[in-house]
Amino acid sequence: MSDHCHHHDAPTTARLRRILIVVLIINAGMFGVEIFAGFAAKSVSLQADALDFLGNAATYAITLIVLTMSIR
Repeated sequence: MSDHCHHHDAPTTARLRRILIVVLIINAGMFGVEIFAGFAAKSVSLQADALDFLGNAATYAITLIVLTMSIR
C-alpha cells in the first residue's frame, strides 16, 4: 500500500506557474480598469486601489521569475 502513496494534492511546478500567470493577468487587468476608472471619475480611492492591484501583479511576476530560476 505504501508503494502507491503519492501526494496528489501537492501542486506541480507547472501547475503553480499556470495559476500564477492567470492571477497575474487578472491583477494587471484590474489595475488597468481601476486606474482608468479612477482618473475618469477623479477618484483617488479607485486610483489607490489600482496601485494595490499593481503591487499584487508585481509580486506575482517576481514569484514567477524566482520559480523559473529555481527550475534551472
